[in-house]
Amino acid sequence: MWTRPSLCIAWSRGVDIGGKLYFVSRPRRFGKSLMLSTLNYLFQGRRDLFKGLAIDSLDYDWAEYPVISLDFYTAIAPTLETFEANLRVLVREALLAAGADWDDAATPEANFGMAIESLAKRRGKPVVVLIDEYDAPVSHALDDIPRANAIRERLSAIYAQLKSRGPNIRFMMMTGVTKFTQLSVFSALNNLTDLTLQPEAATLLGYTEEELDTFFGEHLRAHTQVMGLSDEDYRAQLRWWYNGYRFSPRCETKDYNPVAIGRALSRKCSYFEPTWSETGHSSALMKYLAAHPLTARDYERIPEWNRRVFDIYDWGAIPELTLLYHLGYLTIKDFDPICDFTLGVPNEDARRSLTRLVGQSQQGKAS
Repeated sequence: MWTRPSLCIAWSRGVDIGGKLYFVSRPRRFGKSLMLSTLNYLFQGRRDLFKGLAIDSLDYDWAEYPVISLDFYTAIAPTLETFEANLRVLVREALLAAGADWDDAATPEANFGMAIESLAKRRGKPVVVLIDEYDAPVSHALDDIPRANAIRERLSAIYAQLKSRGPNIRFMMMTGVTKFTQLSVFSALNNLTDLTLQPEAATLLGYTEEELDTFFGEHLRAHTQVMGLSDEDYRAQLRWWYNGYRFSPRCETKDYNPVAIGRALSRKCSYFEPTWSETGHSSALMKYLAAHPLTARDYERIPEWNRRVFDIYDWGAIPELTLLYHLGYLTIKDFDPICDFTLGVPNEDARRSLTRLVGQSQQGKAS
């Protein structure tokens, strides 16, 4: 299995690990935006920002590519008209920042397509496209399905520009919380590599035990002393609270949520407490739960679910387990080729938040 550094190096060199157009979904607060920021500077050739890191000692050529970076979270809006205005501003600013031209008479999608071609021709190198929160405008409109469908059509027009411009694209990475198969990006881009459940990307985001020891040893020892625990007891409790995320049926390595670890080690409280969950609930989840109350059930082990549980095919009727998995309240607990997937709560942080959600949902249903 590739480690995170070598996977990024393989991308930067153009090594074929499944193509050059990639997608990965992960729960919120798992470092998706930080990964895209890192790739942004890597493809801009900013070697000064990577001094002392693994890639700095290798033979990467540090070539500078034109980079178009789009964050669709900034296009979220309460109305379709506002979304249209936000989308235009988002695409315009991203293209101008990349050094492309903007035609006020053309649509955002037309400008996007033309920018890919013109930047590649002008710079003599193919373009890198980084798309963050690709699903955010739709997921925040799930309380209004006609509006969600209209937003989907507009986004699909943007993503469709990628299909016919393969020769002008060096690399694309698209991230989000959910996988909406209704968005045309998954049908139009038949060469898109979905890394979401692949073992090569199982530890791409989040922290492993090995990484905690390598990069956070000093902080872990200091927190252990504050809590007055033995090393063994401290790590057992740390795992119970913040570890447990498994993102591939073919890789059993579990990840810590990076925000949870960052907050716990920076605060160094004398006890463990919720950290990831206190960053707030997804507004998309709360809107959905207003019309679809959660079931009061045992969420610790939910067996015999097939691969379809990980994709959203109809956003008018999203299975609650699919939604809870994407949002980080459930994870893969076990996998058997015959019995399929077993899902369950990853850790105590998520467990406490999910318990509150179910209680609030049931109260809302009763009222």
